[in-house]
Amino acid sequence: MNILLLKVTLMPSVIALVTLAIRKWGNKLGGLIGSLPWVAGPILLFFILEQGTDFGIHSIRGTIIGVLALISFCFSYSAFSRTFTWLPTLLLSYVAYTVTALFYNYVQLSLVVSYAVAIGSVLMALVFFPAPTGPPITARRLRYDILIRMGVATVFVVIITGLANLLGPNWSGILTPFPILTSILAIFSHTLQGSSATIATMRGLVIGLFGFTTFLFLQAFWLSEYSIAASFGMAFAINALINLAASRVW
Repeated sequence: MNILLLKVTLMPSVIALVTLAIRKWGNKLGGLIGSLPWVAGPILLFFILEQGTDFGIHSIRGTIIGVLALISFCFSYSAFSRTFTWLPTLLLSYVAYTVTALFYNYVQLSLVVSYAVAIGSVLMALVFFPAPTGPPITARRLRYDILIRMGVATVFVVIITGLANLLGPNWSGILTPFPILTSILAIFSHTLQGSSATIATMRGLVIGLFGFTTFLFLQAFWLSEYSIAASFGMAFAINALINLAASRVW
């Protein structure tokens, strides 16, 4: 019961803070902030608390496969947003996510190779990332949009962690980076500010995947050596530093 209470209080708070950060600092920086392990980190924590440390560690390879699929989602949403409204763009991007996840799960790459492929994929995506079609539209806001984002993200986390025992560590990991927060950011920026703002947000998220993927990769080794707090804390600090460096380069 205490873990469930943590799920329904931690996730809404995180989503609200990320949304406010994007409003304050803009789409690119907001995308970078959104790419930090706000959802995947707590999901991994709940895996460990409910299923054990070994389950959490074994889910990480699948989570990195999910990162590869997330890159496809961000790239696809950015490309399609220049032509379509949010719903067909979202559906096509989910298809890209699913195909990528199934492909990399089928080829069964090792953890180290998966990490290398993910970092290489981030680089390739940034080189060929879709260009904005014009300046962002002045931001509009929907009533209760923060509450909507909080509710959707919380439901997703509760479902994924609740099904972990049934799905097993590999597919639980693959679904961990499922673009729930990313979809929320994409839909709201696309609907309220247009394609250019969406592309800036998605590009910021992809830049942030350098650090996010490294955070996950380090957990595979550190969780068996350190406490959860120490492992998460050290890797989060490295994640933030990598994001800062990547934002200056890209």
